[in-house]
Amino acid sequence: MTTRKLLVVVLLLHQTSGFTYQQTGYWETTDCSGAPFYMDIFPEFNCGQRNITYNCSPYTFNNTKYYRTVICVEDTREWAKSYYKTTDYILMEQFAASSGNCSDYLQGRVFLGNDSCVKMINSTLYQSAIASVYTDGPLSLKLFDDSSCSPTAAKKFSINSSTLTDHSCYNREFKFFSESEYTSNSGSSSESEGSTSDSHSESKSNSGSASAIIGEEEKSSSGLQTGIVVILAILSLIVAIGIGWLIFWWGRRSAAQKHESTGVTDDSFVNMGQGALSRTADEMLTSSDRLWRDEAILGARVPREKVIIQQLISRGGYGEVYSGLYNGQQVAIKMLVPETRKSEAHRSTFLTEIKLMAILEHPRIVYLVGVAWDSPNDLCALLEFMEGGDLRTLLNKYSKEHRPTGFTFEKVQIALHVAHALTYLHSLDPPVIHRDLKSKNILLSQDLDAKLTDFGVSRERADRTMTAAVGTSLWMAPEVMMGLHYDDKADIFSFGIVLSELSTHCIPYTHAKARDGIGGRMPDTAVLQLVAAGKLQADFSQCSFDSLLQLGQRCASVDPKLRPAAPEVLYHLHTAMKNM
Repeated sequence: MTTRKLLVVVLLLHQTSGFTYQQTGYWETTDCSGAPFYMDIFPEFNCGQRNITYNCSPYTFNNTKYYRTVICVEDTREWAKSYYKTTDYILMEQFAASSGNCSDYLQGRVFLGNDSCVKMINSTLYQSAIASVYTDGPLSLKLFDDSSCSPTAAKKFSINSSTLTDHSCYNREFKFFSESEYTSNSGSSSESEGSTSDSHSESKSNSGSASAIIGEEEKSSSGLQTGIVVILAILSLIVAIGIGWLIFWWGRRSAAQKHESTGVTDDSFVNMGQGALSRTADEMLTSSDRLWRDEAILGARVPREKVIIQQLISRGGYGEVYSGLYNGQQVAIKMLVPETRKSEAHRSTFLTEIKLMAILEHPRIVYLVGVAWDSPNDLCALLEFMEGGDLRTLLNKYSKEHRPTGFTFEKVQIALHVAHALTYLHSLDPPVIHRDLKSKNILLSQDLDAKLTDFGVSRERADRTMTAAVGTSLWMAPEVMMGLHYDDKADIFSFGIVLSELSTHCIPYTHAKARDGIGGRMPDTAVLQLVAAGKLQADFSQCSFDSLLQLGQRCASVDPKLRPAAPEVLYHLHTAMKNM
């Protein structure tokens, strides 16, 4: 008889000395007894020193009360062994798929493996899960887009015994561990189970596990039939490939003709109100119609009447942000400015930004609570509320108060959080490039935990050139400003400028803008020309640590090849914090 056990799926970072982890468990019981039904785990430098632990405190999510415990640990694997004690569990480490060898960590979660629907608290990409473990079959984990575990899973995992015991890199981004690894059906064990073994073998075949062993007598009696089937399968495959090639060739030919006749730039994520307006009216209507029916957007939709708009927080050229409430939860409400709400182009690009935010999921990225509308003109996005405001406002305050310049532990921690967000974005497949990284788009909690926001000009492809008027010029990489080919290193340049802001408290290139030779202020265009020519670099305080000064200068290099990748930035920031 199949025995159902506890499945704990934990996505962990390699156990590295000096690293700590913030682990949050969720219970439905008031005393937090037994195993939590859901848990998330994230690396947090000096977690134990930041007073962020909780012991079985109430927590409300989606109008439902749960109870959570937040702890800080140094070794998550040993912690799992001691915490779950005799309960069976499985650990799964997740890495960036772009590395291909399970080397760059992303994030972690834990699911109760009782074959029931589990709510995923504070998750935006997936809302619920069903996890199952059997003593005589593969592990199963299904993730769903809604909170009720709808019939069709958005993502499935099925892990056979060899993957589990060898801890091999699964699907280029996962590793699995277990204290009670199941015994797979093979050899004499398979033969002794008869028809019961056959049913399990079929299940394993469908999920990628080991094939059932076939007896020699059965092989010989079915050999001729097998040969005929193989020949027919090969012939069918050849015909299918031929038909597929014709369809592919005709599609490429038609697409090329359409591209030549319309001259449309392929740019999925463009600046609201600028790049999108270059498309034809028919294309914009078609794109907008698809977005309104997109599964990610519909899955995040909430009733508009439950959204209460309160005070205006900020207003830009195409959008404005209010504080407000949704189901009693404080949220930030982003809307188009009144002048653009009736524009199909602006609504379409706003929906594109919302769609991207709906699929991004990382503790250092502001998460999408929901999207609401009664009519297209009142479309609004509900975002996580960050009570600490934005980084630019904080640095302005530091400047007015004449705070010491240079890097403090708190400033480096902010930079570290942003680097975590960039590492996640750049590790996606395809990579997501923010393209508008600046201090104004870095939001803070009261404890100065930083999160990245504003994906209005982000894009998912790194093989094109930048469309005109996208992003914020003073933070832009030279190759982006000049319309050249760029990749994720464009974000690293912007990150270098943010490091300059953290060091000096000033807007970028303030030291140069204040002297134009005739007593006035140098215009941005002249500053950007000097930056692109390599004649002007970002300024850093002389009080900065040498290692951080060098990191900032490397990030802000004119040549993209000289800039470090996001994981390397993370390493240097971690090292700097340990030495502070």
